[in-house]
Amino acid sequence: MKAFILALIGTRSGLVQALNAVRESEHVREAYLVYGSYDLICKTEFDDFDQLNSVLEMLNRNGLQDSNTLIVNDRGLSFEKEECDKTRKSAYIFIKIRRPSVPKFWEKHLRSIEPVMEAHEVYGLYDVVVSISEEARDEFFDKVFRQLWLLTEVNMTSTNTMFTVKL
Repeated sequence: MKAFILALIGTRSGLVQALNAVRESEHVREAYLVYGSYDLICKTEFDDFDQLNSVLEMLNRNGLQDSNTLIVNDRGLSFEKEECDKTRKSAYIFIKIRRPSVPKFWEKHLRSIEPVMEAHEVYGLYDVVVSISEEARDEFFDKVFRQLWLLTEVNMTSTNTMFTVKL
């Protein structure tokens, strides 16, 4: 199973400590400091909820103040392009919609946007998570956002973008 953990860390001085701690977990595939409503995003993979809980406990020991866990619906819209985990991300886009009524259309369209590295339908505060490759940072509006606008016909209600921060 996969999940994305959005974390709010209590102190600014604890951000790097929390990031380094989760990056050492065998269940965390990627982790970034982000600019936005949260401080940190972790992409996790786990066999059971005890393993997911171990990542949350690790965050708790490192200053976690609040979190939001988005569990991937692997029976819905869910894909990762080749080399996804090895490609540095410039942004994660969290989309709130009324569930993708046509998941195959969403998947086809999102795959066609070159900088989109992955997209997953999730359970939680948001409905879809999309990661964007680092190479799109300079021309984000033209390379990504204009393309996502085409999905507004499918009941998109809000999009929050968080840019990753280089250390």
